Amino acid sequence: MSVAMHKTQTLLEKIQSLPEDRFEQVEDFVDFLRERTKREEEIADKQEPLDFPVDNPGPWPEKLSLRREDMYGDDGR
Repeated sequence: MSVAMHKTQTLLEKIQSLPEDRFEQVEDFVDFLRERTKREEEIADKQEPLDFPVDNPGPWPEKLSLRREDMYGDDGR
């Protein structure tokens, strides 16, 4: 049995263990989740990718050191 089938079976067993008057609430919640998922997919499809400006400061100096000691000095910390 696949993982998805096992999870589905477990969920069905949990739903079946509920009192019958709760079935409608479960169905409403499932409908809500399906509708929300559909809306989220529609929104994701409509969104255009972000277009941030890119600054190019040019090449870094050849002997640039990013060591902490070189940038801030070494005061013994």
